[in-house]
Formats: sequence, C-alpha cells, structure tokens
Amino acid sequence: MAPPSQSLPSKEHALFRQIVKYYETKQYKKGLKSADAVLKRFPEHGETLAMKGLICNGLEKKEEAYELVRKGLKFDLKSHVCWHVYGLLYRSDRNYREAIKCYRNALRLDKENSQILRDLSLLQVQMRDREGYVETRRQLLTMKPSNRNNWIAFAISHHVNGSHEMAASVLDRYAGTIEAVPLGEQYEHSEMLMYKAMILEEGGMLEKAVEHLDASSGAVVDVLGARHQKGRMLLALGRNGEAEEVFRRLLKVNPDNYEYHEGLRASLSLGAEPLDAAGRDRLEGVYDELAELHPRSSACARLPLDFLAGDKFERRLAQYVRKPLRKGVPSLFSDLKPLYADGDKSKALDRVVVGVVDELRAKGRFPELPGGEDPAPAEGSEDPATLMWGLLLLCQHHSHLERTAEALRAVDESIAHTPTVVDLYLAKSRILKRAGDLKGAALLADEGRSLDLADRYLNGFAVKKLMRAGRVADAEKTASLFTKDGDQANNLHDMQCMWYELESGAAYERRGDLGMALKNYLYISKHFEDFAEDMFDFHTYCVRKMTLRAYVKMLRVQDTLKGHAYFRRGASAAARVYLALHDRPSAAEEEEANEAALAALPPAERKKMKQKLRKAAQKKQKEEEERAAAAAAAREAEEKEAKERAKSGKPAGPPREKDPDPDGSGLLKTEDPLGEAKKLVDALLEHAGGWEESHLLAFEVARRKGKHLLALRAVKKALKLDPGSAPAHRNAVLFLVATRALPEGTPAAVRDVVASESKALTGGASAADFHAAFVKRARTLPERCAAAEGLLALGAGAPEARKALLGGGVPAGAKLGEALEVERVAAEVLKDPSAAEEWRAAAAAAFPFSEHFEGGEWKALEEKRAAEAKAEAEAARA
Repeated sequence: MAPPSQSLPSKEHALFRQIVKYYETKQYKKGLKSADAVLKRFPEHGETLAMKGLICNGLEKKEEAYELVRKGLKFDLKSHVCWHVYGLLYRSDRNYREAIKCYRNALRLDKENSQILRDLSLLQVQMRDREGYVETRRQLLTMKPSNRNNWIAFAISHHVNGSHEMAASVLDRYAGTIEAVPLGEQYEHSEMLMYKAMILEEGGMLEKAVEHLDASSGAVVDVLGARHQKGRMLLALGRNGEAEEVFRRLLKVNPDNYEYHEGLRASLSLGAEPLDAAGRDRLEGVYDELAELHPRSSACARLPLDFLAGDKFERRLAQYVRKPLRKGVPSLFSDLKPLYADGDKSKALDRVVVGVVDELRAKGRFPELPGGEDPAPAEGSEDPATLMWGLLLLCQHHSHLERTAEALRAVDESIAHTPTVVDLYLAKSRILKRAGDLKGAALLADEGRSLDLADRYLNGFAVKKLMRAGRVADAEKTASLFTKDGDQANNLHDMQCMWYELESGAAYERRGDLGMALKNYLYISKHFEDFAEDMFDFHTYCVRKMTLRAYVKMLRVQDTLKGHAYFRRGASAAARVYLALHDRPSAAEEEEANEAALAALPPAERKKMKQKLRKAAQKKQKEEEERAAAAAAAREAEEKEAKERAKSGKPAGPPREKDPDPDGSGLLKTEDPLGEAKKLVDALLEHAGGWEESHLLAFEVARRKGKHLLALRAVKKALKLDPGSAPAHRNAVLFLVATRALPEGTPAAVRDVVASESKALTGGASAADFHAAFVKRARTLPERCAAAEGLLALGAGAPEARKALLGGGVPAGAKLGEALEVERVAAEVLKDPSAAEEWRAAAAAAFPFSEHFEGGEWKALEEKRAAEAKAEAEAARA
C-alpha cells in the first residue's frame, strides 16, 4: 500500500514538487522521469499518478492521461490534488461542465484552496454561471482582501450579474483602501474610474455617473472617452445645452468621428429623421459653420447629404464629388451608396453623376454647380485622370441601378482611357458577377490580379471569383501563392479564413461534392468554438491589466458570437447539406428513378436527357481526376520541399498532423445526418433566433423527424419575423398537409394544439382556401415558387402548378437568383423539363448577360486572352 498522499518520504516529496514545477514550465519529459522515479517506489501514489496523467495530456497522449488520472483517483479518492487535476484534464478538452464538478469535489476536501477557487471562477464566468461566479469571487476576496485583482474581479462578478449598485460599492470600498496612486499605475487607476462610470451609466444612475466623471477628471487618462460618455449621459438626462458644449469640444479634436456628430445633432434636437424644412435649414447652418472651422474634414462635407433634399441636396452633391474625383478615391461610390435608398436622391445622383462625366468628357472640366457658380471652371482645367475616376463612378452607379449595358460601356471606356488601373478591372468583374456572368467576372478578376502580383487583396478577390465560376482547382492554385509553402488547404484553415471556406464549400456543393462542401462549412463552426476558447485566457489577463471596459464588452461579444453572419452562413449551409444527405436515395434507388423518368419521356426528350446525364457523369469523372492530380502534385511538392530542406540543412518545421479525411468522404458516412443537422439548427435558434433562415431550417428538421409541434413553432416564428415571407407560407402549407391525418397514438393534447393552431394559422379557412388566396396574390418569383410547391403538396395537378410558377413571365425587378430558383423548382419539384426550358427562354431575354442563360462576355474575354497569349508566344519566338 502507498503511504497517505501527504506523508511521502522527504526525497520523494521533493521529487513530487519538482513534477509540479516541470509541468508548469512545460518540461514534460523531465516531469515524466521524476514521476516514474516516485512511482517506482510508490506505484499506488494517487497524486503522482494524477500529475503523470496531466503531463501525458500535455504530450497529446489523451487516453493514457485519463487512464492515469482515474487510476490516481481510485487510489486516493480524498485527495483534492487528484480532483483538481481531473478538472484540469476536462478543461483542456473544453468539457467545462465536468471540470466544474471536479473542482467542486476538490473544494469539498480543501475549502480554502485559492488556486482551485480561481480555476473554478474562470470556468464559471466562461459558462456564464453568474451567481456561482459571484460567490466564488466573494470567497477569494474574503481569503485575501489585500489583493487588488480580488476586489476588481468581485466588482465585475456583480456587474455581469446585473447588480450595478453592489459593483459600484465594491469599487468604492477598494478605492477607500488606496492612499496614493503609485507613479506607474495611473492608467490602471484611470481605467477603474472609467469602469465605475460605465457601471453607474448602465445601472441608470446617470446623475451619480456625471458627478463621478467630474470628480475624477484629473485622474482620468482617457479624456476623450470620458467626455464622450459624459455627453451621452447629459443627453439622457435632458441637459442638452451642456451636452452640446461637450460634443462641440470633441469635434474640435476629431471632426471626422460620426458618433460625435450624432451626439451634436441630438443635443440640438435635430437627430430624429425626417426633419422638416426648418430643421434642415438649421442643421445646414450648423454644418456650414463646422465646414468653415474644419475645411479638411470629409465628415463635415458628407453628412449634410443625408438630411438635405431637393435643389440644395443636388448642389451639395455636385460640390462634394469633385474633391474625391480629383484625388482619385476609388471608394467614392461606397460613400454615396446609402443615398440610393431615397428615390428622389437616387434621381438626383443620376443627374449629377451623368452630368459630371459628360462635361468632363466633352470639355475637360466640371459642370457649373446647380444655381450657378462664379467664376465658372475653365475648359480643360481638370487632369485627364479625373475623367477616368468619373467613369469608374458612373459604371458603379449604372450597375447599382441594374443598367448593365450602360455600366459595361462606361467601364470599358475607362479601361481604354487608362488600362493600368486595377480598380477598373475589379469594378468590371463586380458588374459581370452582378449580371450573372461568373466566368467573365473570374477572367476580369484574374486580369486585375496580374497587374499587381504582390497584392494579397487582389489575390483573394480573384480566388473568390474563380470559386464562384466553378474553377476550384485554379482558385486553390491562386490562393497557394500567398500561403506558407504553397499549402493553401491547411494554411488558410489555420488562419481561420472563413470567406475562403464559405466560397470553397459553396463551389464544391455546386459540383455535387457534398463531402468537401461539408468539410469546409464545418471548419467555420470549429473556428467559432476556437474563438470562444481563445477568450478564456482573457479572464485573468484583462483583470490583471485593468482593461475592464474592454473586458466586459468582450464578454458581451462572446454571448452573441454565434449570431455573426459567418457562423449563420456556415451552419445553415452545413445543415442543408446534412438534410440533403438524409434525403439522398441509395445508388440503386437513384438509378431506378432515373430509368423510370427516362421511360416516361418522349423519344426526342429522352435522347436529350441521356446526353445530359452522360455529360454530367463525364464532368464528375473529370473533376475527380483533377482532384486526384492536385493531391498528387501537392504530395510531390511536399516531398520535393523535404528533400531541399534536407539538402540545405534547414531545420524542418513541426510535422503537421495528417488529415484523417482529406476528401470529406468520412463525413458522408455519418450514421445520423438528421441528428447532425439538428445540432447546427439548435445553435442557430439559440444564437440567431431573429434570423428567418434559422426557423425555416428548424421546420425542415422537425418535419423529417415527425415532430409536429416543433414544426408548428418554426412556422409561427418565421411568419412572426416576416408575415409576407413566401418560404414561411410554403412551410405553413406543408405543415397543414402533414397534419391532416395524424398517426395513431398521437396524444390528445398534441391533436388539440395542432387543430387549434392550424385554425389560427389559416384564419379558420381550409388549407386549400388558405393557399388559393396566396396563389391569387402571388406576384414575385419567390411567391410563385411557394405557390407551385404548395399546390403540388395539396394534390393539385402539374398543369395548375406550372401555371402558377410560370404565369406572367419574368416580372420587373426580378433578381437573377430568384430566376434560377424558378428553374430549379420546375426541373426538380415539378419534374417538368419542358417547363424548365420554357422558363430558360424567358429568363434569357430578361438576363442577357447571365452565362447560365447562354449570355455574358466570358466567351469574348476568353478569345481575347487566347489571342493575346498567341501574340506573346509569337513575339517571344521572333
């Protein structure tokens, strides 16, 4: 038997202390050696076994680590060290709930162990156990009240728990212990004072907060932050005169800060939109004064465009665009883009932009300002480059208004004027992409990239456009130009490059490679887990460095982290892939269905369909060959690099862990794709409940699982977010059809809820009448898709569904993506190839630049590129 854990002989006890030291300094091999020396004499010493397991965990020997720690606990169940180590093991694997249980067991054995209490408090704040966090920090403060960090953390615990008065009181108690602020701690003291003001403001104690800031003004280092906070609180208290003085002082320091401008407008009672004529005139006077005080401020010149109207707006706009056009500011259109939301301003923009370019083109000068200008600009007074930047603005203007032909003419003229400006190629690429010519957009993006091969942004822009054009191999090759050792597959994932993973996943999904698509989408979910884990270290760092306001903001960001657009897009796309895997028939069923579909077609269409299927098979085979070739090339490059390193004597980097599923095929073999989809959808519902797509996906999962009440909830939530949503109406119809006859054994309570809620959903009408009313008012393409799908679900014939889908042709204002969805519904839902062909013909006229409908410039661009390459080759030979 081993002796009690606290009574090791002095030699072994010293070795045990060395083990702990080696672990803390990450000298794992020395730690193992010392542990083995102790265990040689006392093989059943629980704490040594536990520490050896912790060291094995540091060496990535997970299974052995857990086995050793459990063995140590078995031999010494009443050791707080063993339980603490077990908790550390769980924490390293992000199993925080189990880690908390272990820490609590350790504290039962050693109630006043400050290290375990600190570790427990970190997990509690990470898991948002706010009440537990308050209690743990109270115990730590009670044990060691002389430690500043204990006071600050205790105040934070009350703040995040919503006890603002208590948090402010704790800070006051701590401040009372400070006799004089040391010379090197002015910043930390200032942050504590500002943090107290933040607590008072959030607790609604505005008068106290203002008084606190006034009393602390001499000790606060962040002067601008304190003034801004004071200005906000004065506005909330209705003390607008004082607030105006504060914001005017702030604008003297930084006239381009938009928050200061918003504060000034609010203090003048001119912040609400829309303003009446008197309010606009008054605010215009304010900005004339500010522009005179700050003639170089872009914000003072730009902000009047937001509230002016009519002739004054047009004159101010014509004046505003001159400076950025002269200086060559490519982002001018992005600056003006919000103004297009107002119809009258959009028309004024059209007049001004077209007028400016016409005058520059004809006379080399800006036109006179509306209302006259004295003196008039001299003819030919502008630099020729001004016309080129004006044409860039014009093409972006036309593209935004969906005048693709005019936009292309303007951008082609600008490229002919100055063919070496990269922004022109990017603009044309965006125009073609917006018009549906993805191949042409990729060619233009690649041409723009070739003008500056050292620019990472241009490289990324070209990669994105190549992905969207389906040129995945070219995109990956281009991306590898800016990755370490050309290993773009791993390097971009290591850098958490989520735009690349989204585009790559979508490209593979379009090709039908669901494994690789899913692999890229799931990387994004993993990144967000890593973000949350990376924040763990800041719980101690921020308290130690006293960056308290930033720390609290970080906690709030972490609470809403998975509501970010990247997570929503990645999780929703992955969930849809899992649903597709769940719905996908077996190979035999698919072949049988294809044969049945072919047999039902007329001979001519059957022949066309066979050719189409043959081409699809050939394309798939070609893609697989390309991927195999790319993988072989990567392996060859890796081997070549290893040989070169060995030859040059350069040290090799740490070996990268081999990817166990390089092509994503393992993900396709998941036993429960619907269960995996549900996990992602649950995360979306929790963190992005205000996003309609979350509830649309929740309905799809619940419908497949036969969970009628969950499906009903999803339908109601989606309709609440957008009562006019076509996809939500489609789901409502599918729900009504699915619950017409509930299966035997359905509880009476469920039947009653479904019946009452269905009646409320339809307003007492039958499902058929409910949908008939929707079909009657359906005008947009999404509404027509929902109408056709609903008719089929209700048992209507294919001709009626076809009429609902295609009737009326392409409406004005229809988007290209909507047109593509109509074609998909015709082909896959209605299973009517002739309807799909009819729609393609109609859509081709409405979207003449879309490559999908046999339009676009990509063929001409490819021919031009081929001709240039041929000319270069001939010149080289000559």
